[in-house]
Amino acid sequence: MASLALATTFLADYGRLPNRMQRRIGDLVTKFAQMTPADLGKAKGINLEPYNGSADPRSRTIRIDDGQRGIVLDVGDGEHFVLTRICNHDEAERWMAKNKFSVNAATNALELVNLTAIEAQAAVVQEQADPAGDQLFAHRRDRDFANLGVTAEVVPALMALTSEDQLEGLLSLLPPSQAEAVIALTGTDDVDHIYQELAGAIHGEVDTDDVVAALEAPASQAAFHVVEGQDELADILAQPLAMWRIFLHPSQRHLAYRDSYSGPARVTGGAGTGKTVVAIHRAKALAERLESPLGKPILFTTFTRNLAQAIENDLRALDPAAVSRVDVINVDRLVFALVREAEGRDPKVAQDDYCKKVADEVVTERAMDGEYSGSFLVNEWEQVVLANNCRSRADYFAVSRAGRGIPLNRRRRAEVWKAIDELERRLDQAGRRTHLQLAAAAAGYLEPRTTKPYQHVVVDEAQDLHEAQWRLLRAVVAEAPDDMFIVGDSHQRIYDRRSSLSKVGIKVVGRSAKLKLNYRTTHEIMAWSLAMLGTDGGVTADDLDGGSDKHSFAGYHSLRSGPEPVLAGFRTRPEMLDALVEQVRAWIDEGVDPIAIGVAARTNRQVEAAKGALDSAGLTTCLLPQKDLPSKPGVRLGTMHRMKGLEYERVAVSDADDASVPAGWAMTERDDDPVQHASDLELEKSLLYVAATRARDGLYITWSGTPSRFLG
Repeated sequence: MASLALATTFLADYGRLPNRMQRRIGDLVTKFAQMTPADLGKAKGINLEPYNGSADPRSRTIRIDDGQRGIVLDVGDGEHFVLTRICNHDEAERWMAKNKFSVNAATNALELVNLTAIEAQAAVVQEQADPAGDQLFAHRRDRDFANLGVTAEVVPALMALTSEDQLEGLLSLLPPSQAEAVIALTGTDDVDHIYQELAGAIHGEVDTDDVVAALEAPASQAAFHVVEGQDELADILAQPLAMWRIFLHPSQRHLAYRDSYSGPARVTGGAGTGKTVVAIHRAKALAERLESPLGKPILFTTFTRNLAQAIENDLRALDPAAVSRVDVINVDRLVFALVREAEGRDPKVAQDDYCKKVADEVVTERAMDGEYSGSFLVNEWEQVVLANNCRSRADYFAVSRAGRGIPLNRRRRAEVWKAIDELERRLDQAGRRTHLQLAAAAAGYLEPRTTKPYQHVVVDEAQDLHEAQWRLLRAVVAEAPDDMFIVGDSHQRIYDRRSSLSKVGIKVVGRSAKLKLNYRTTHEIMAWSLAMLGTDGGVTADDLDGGSDKHSFAGYHSLRSGPEPVLAGFRTRPEMLDALVEQVRAWIDEGVDPIAIGVAARTNRQVEAAKGALDSAGLTTCLLPQKDLPSKPGVRLGTMHRMKGLEYERVAVSDADDASVPAGWAMTERDDDPVQHASDLELEKSLLYVAATRARDGLYITWSGTPSRFLG
């Protein structure tokens, strides 16, 4: 039987084809894989043949129909083949004339290289570089690039660059392993360390003629996958766009499948860098190593319920067996279950609006409403008292209030403490506790126990968790190697929680990493989103551990390009909704699957309005969240909060007017607390950033009336 490998480019082409064509190609590929080398040469239905004008004599085509061709690399032994592209006849000839396969002499990666395009872009970049500017790679030497396998023809251009923005045109043309090497070299890591992350081993001799060995090399696995039998082939072709299941870039694979961490590990990175993908693969790796076949000893948690559902679906798609070993649950549901187990009954939850109502009553009755609002009291309680686990007046007086906008002297702090004490008393009298109070209670039940509920904990969207929730997560697993694996990005914080891992006993020093390659969004969407966020590549963010990350976007790049985001304003809301319908319809007419389109808005009411407009136009829609979402047809709609952690081929953001984004009702008045007001504004901006960066290939933002101040 023939041995098949699939390239990411093949699956991307395949995933864009209509179902009828996919079935035809699937049958053809299955037939191809079942044939012996002798059969392939004479199989009329496959028509495996060379192209005289090919840049690589090993390139072959297979006939799909009168118009479509598949491009295949014949390794040369008659047994191993790489399915590389699907395109029309003329495009196939042009592609084969420009591209060739090679084995990287440094990293052993199998690469597809269009050297003509690379050289042309390198010349443009070098000509545009400012010779008087500070060189981006001034701290590197030519041999550093050579040792990591970077194409020699681009090194002079790279050495002439004076900013990271100038890199983008070259990165999209370089093979993935080379692009990752170039990005890594913008930093200060040792070249040997970078090499180990890329190639997975120390330097050794590479046989550049051995394509079969190159296909198995770690550095190849971001772009090529060797199929292990007919069942896997059928599974891959059934979900061609779920490439994250089988293709991991070297830095991702290094983090996900590392043998062991000596303690808690933290991974950060911008939107689209694959943090959740790494976390899911880490859960799979941990599940495979479990000795006992019983129970669910791995906890995978995140903040929202719909994201937990999406993660469970993705984990099932990656490894159905792993789902039986991993408890995927959002943190509030986990807390509820643990408290119910400890207390023998369901706890009653005090939701945010109820808690705010009680706080308003407290400040009014205590004649404090001239100085403090109920919102201030709740924020002080959550961000100072509960965050620091203060259990007494003395505890509260001893902790820092850094970051709080309203200063409190001892007399005022005493007044506020009495008001908080009264707030807690009234909630207790009503038999209710907030989610954070329940988290603190659950942690209190678990901390004394020597036997913990879980062996490993994986945490996604770490930036949105509160210290009380972190104390609980620290308490559900014993301190040991591989106890906690944490991923997050402070720029995607959409809830007012700023936690320090070390403060709650989670030590990640020496076990932290940052992902810098954006695998999801195009450069154009990424650049627009960062500009909206107000970054220039050096914005200050927190590092999830109480410190700052002054260069959080340094080295952050996308390897993909596409159209610029479309921003469209209208005089009236009906006009805006009509335009939204036309945009969604246009995407569908282009061949985009409706389930690959996401429509986001700030509020549920705005989402319902968008849904009504699409439904009235005869388009099928599906509201988030849905338990069985993968099987539901239709355009996905949800609030910006609901979109968190998800991704779509195209995204439309509706109602991005200045009265909605930022939402006035979600903002603290500037006069009440200027620091909290500024913090609320940043949360609203981050929310728009999260919504925009759900898009892979196309972004459309629309509004009526005055546009959001965040849109410039």
